[in-house]
Amino acid sequence: MTSIIFSSVRNVTGSPVEDDDFFDRPRDLARLQRELANGANLLFTAPRRVGKTSLVLRLCELERKAEKCAVFMNVEGCHDELAFAEKLVDGLRESGLHPEPITRLSLTFRKARQALSGMKVGAAGVDMEMGSAEDPDHSTLGRALESIFRKIENGGKPVLLVIDEMPELLLAVARDEQGIERVSRLLHWLRALRQTYRQNVRWIFLGSIGLDSFVEDRHLRKAINDLTPLNLEALAVEEADRFLSELGESNGLPLSAEQRALIIERVGWPLPHHLQIVFHALIDSGATKADAAAIDAAFAHLLLPNNISQFDTWRQRLEEQFNDSDSEAAKDILRHLCQHADGRERAHVLNALMSTRQAADPAAIEDQLARLLLMLQRDGYLLERAGRYAFRSFLLREYWRRREVR
Repeated sequence: MTSIIFSSVRNVTGSPVEDDDFFDRPRDLARLQRELANGANLLFTAPRRVGKTSLVLRLCELERKAEKCAVFMNVEGCHDELAFAEKLVDGLRESGLHPEPITRLSLTFRKARQALSGMKVGAAGVDMEMGSAEDPDHSTLGRALESIFRKIENGGKPVLLVIDEMPELLLAVARDEQGIERVSRLLHWLRALRQTYRQNVRWIFLGSIGLDSFVEDRHLRKAINDLTPLNLEALAVEEADRFLSELGESNGLPLSAEQRALIIERVGWPLPHHLQIVFHALIDSGATKADAAAIDAAFAHLLLPNNISQFDTWRQRLEEQFNDSDSEAAKDILRHLCQHADGRERAHVLNALMSTRQAADPAAIEDQLARLLLMLQRDGYLLERAGRYAFRSFLLREYWRRREVR
């Protein structure tokens, strides 16, 4: 694959980056393209703020340049199965595929929504049952949508469907009436779609909450066991160095090799987003040169009370992702570890949990700790080295210490 290098990178600190603002990651793009070419559907996992959405947006761009069809759908705002199906139909319609039948299907779904008259989908959910491949019956919304996939499969043009923030949708459905049963039906319906229409349709699922963690916690792993897991890590040191170099040159504040190394060392875990916000803090704090004092001032600026709210999503995700017991336990684990820059052994973390749960069953707490340590590592909060657990990110650890430690 030909590497694409851009000469200008803006200092973007909020939304996913696209076009010239995207920092090229050719090895990771090549991995995605290779797996798709081999017929895999992907579960693209990464801690939040690693840049997975930006990377997949670039992949979609490359697919379109190769005259393939790529549809990117963020389903975070969807709260039930019908809203998800509507989003899927809208994405297919905007791609230009089979415009007439997809437009008719879009009207069908709109009528279904109107029939609900603003009510919730309810305990029964939406009948997304799959029919046989030859069955023209459109008596369920699932079979109506399946007819479009049949046309795509027979059309011969490769189609990539990217579903971002799928766990957000599943969490919303799970909270509703008979939610887990409905989540199970939706996930198995999608699995049947993937397995029935697999010649020309490829899927990628990603999200800021891990779909793998979601299904494992609810014993639904079978519903996604056909997906090939692919992980995205933070930038390697040499990539982070090149990124900071391009960022400095593009934004009028060149960084020497020593200054770049100092920023990377202080960040501790070089997420593109964290490098962006440190550079933004350099600019925002009025630095005219990026010496050691200015870099120290930038980190201090980031952690001022008015600024640390940008890390609040890390805390809020725990409340959204976990039940009350696990959420509180995860916060207690992080509250303990944020006070130990060099990390703590598992036994020490267990003792810290037990100290506030003296009436609890020790075996149950140990099991809870094991589950949460795995999830907190998978979601980017913690890492484990030589038996010690510690925060991955200096910035996140300092946020947690200032936010949580009294």
